[in-house]
Formats: sequence, structure tokens, C-alpha cells
Amino acid sequence: MSPPLLLHIGYHKTATTWMQQRLFLPEHGFRPMADHRDVFDHIVRPHGLAFDPAPMQALIATRAAALLPGEVPVISSEILSGHPFYGGRESEVYAARLAQIAPGARILISIRNQMRILPSVYMQYVLRGGTMPPKQFFAGTSAPGYFGFAAEHFEYDRLVALYQRLFGARNVHVMTQESLQRDMEAASSVLGGFAGAERYTGLMDAARRVQSPSYPEHAVGVLRRINHVQSSTLNPRPIFRLGRTPFGLYKLVGYLLRKPAMARLMGAHAPVSDVVRARFAGHYRASNARLAAMLPTDTDLSAYEGADGQTPAR
Repeated sequence: MSPPLLLHIGYHKTATTWMQQRLFLPEHGFRPMADHRDVFDHIVRPHGLAFDPAPMQALIATRAAALLPGEVPVISSEILSGHPFYGGRESEVYAARLAQIAPGARILISIRNQMRILPSVYMQYVLRGGTMPPKQFFAGTSAPGYFGFAAEHFEYDRLVALYQRLFGARNVHVMTQESLQRDMEAASSVLGGFAGAERYTGLMDAARRVQSPSYPEHAVGVLRRINHVQSSTLNPRPIFRLGRTPFGLYKLVGYLLRKPAMARLMGAHAPVSDVVRARFAGHYRASNARLAAMLPTDTDLSAYEGADGQTPAR
């Protein structure tokens, strides 16, 4: 008999790709039931007036036939936490849909210190072709009927509380990216225990490799300007086209600006992090304190402002 379905909903930029490509594998006692395309087609894309849980339930049932005894069926897609470029405003809709699809599932929510995740989200925005400078991006928009970035999306206690109400507090596990960085084996072992992964015996050597990091912040001014002359997901029809982001000129310039010599030249120049600290310092203190109160006492939130009554070092 296999454990309940494990639903990993993100957040974005919290080692989700590493988990999907390195951790959630049969070699570790996990078997994926769906990929990003399946999640998009059956959970995210359907109109609210037309959503039906049956197609996703049927897909899971079909693929569950391949499960070995003790394997954990898993669906991992950060899409399910909502889109950070637009404030993640649909996250509660996806939560309700997941509760219809798999009411007995266990939930994994991965998080990261807000002062680190927000710059990473902005760098992903530029990688997708975004052209707004950091101040404009993080300001969001007040235009009626249109949405942009919303700081509330990263008040983690809100989403954690929602999933605890829908699935039960004991069925929701919060993993910090910091715990993975500090001790990948230990964090993975705790997750395996929560998920009921009887076949998990430790990380394979191949799983200990981390994914390639984003382009450095000192490159952002050049890269977002290149997006004005390359087509992309966020800018499909530029005035004229010199390739497609994140390839072509974008990739070439990003590669050159990632070189150690350029990093030494630019020093500690981190324009996105500077904007984030100036705009959001103290913003997440109350949320992190509430999060700490709803999680097990052994959850290490020392990197999160307000979680232990302290302000973490930069």
C-alpha cells in the first residue's frame, strides 16, 4: 500500500526545480503523478465556471497503477502557489481545487526568507522578458481590473493557514530553503518521514548537485534593456527583434556578466536587493511571527525577520 498523495505547491524560487529533478524520483521512494503541463491543463487553466476535478483525479488514478509498495505519489508544481508577477491572487482558488481533487493529500509548502526570495522573483521576471526596473515592479499597480506584484503573497502564514484549514495542520509540512542549504540530507529526511516515504534511504550522489543560479543582480540593468529588442513570454512583439529571451543576446550578455572578473569589478552591487530592503524592511515581521506560532517548535525560522523576535543579519 502506498502513502497518501504528496502535493508540493511551491513557492516559486525555493529549490522547487531541484526537488522535481533530483529529489522526487523513484530512486528516493517518490513517483511523480503529473508534471507542470498536467497541472496547468487540469487545475490552473480551467475557467472557474467550468472546473471539474474528475480529469485530474482520473490521471492520478491511471498513473498510480505503477506505484510500488511504499512509494509516495507526488505532484510538485510551484504554479499551484500562484503567480508572483501578478500577486499570487489565484492561490486560494488552486487550494480549493486541490481539496476537491485529493482531500486526503499531504501538503508540502517550501518557503524562503523574503529578503532573498523577492530579488530572485524579480530576476525570474527579467528572465521571462520583463522590462520594468525593480522599483516599478515591486510597486505593483493600482489600475482597476489589473494586477501586479503584491507583497501579501509572501506573507506565508496566510497560505499555510489556508492549507491547514483545508487538509488539517498535521498534513501540512513547511520546508525552508535555508534548511536545505544548511543540511540537504537532514531536510530531505524530515520530508521523507512526513510523506511516509518508506523507500527513502538517503540522497543519491547525483541529487547533491544544485541547480544553476540566476544571473547576478549587477547584470539586471543590461538584461532588462535587452528585453526591449528580443521577443519573450512577457514581451512577444518588441519593436524589432534580435532573438528571443532567455536565449540569443540575452544569454550571451548574461554569461559574460556572470564571469568572476565581472563580479569582482562590480563588487557587491546588488540593485534589486537594495530596492527590496528599502521597500520591505519590517513588512514581514508580523507575518513571520504568526507563521512561527503555527509551526512545530523545531522548525528553524531564524533567518526570518520577526519569527524569533530578532532581525536577522543581512
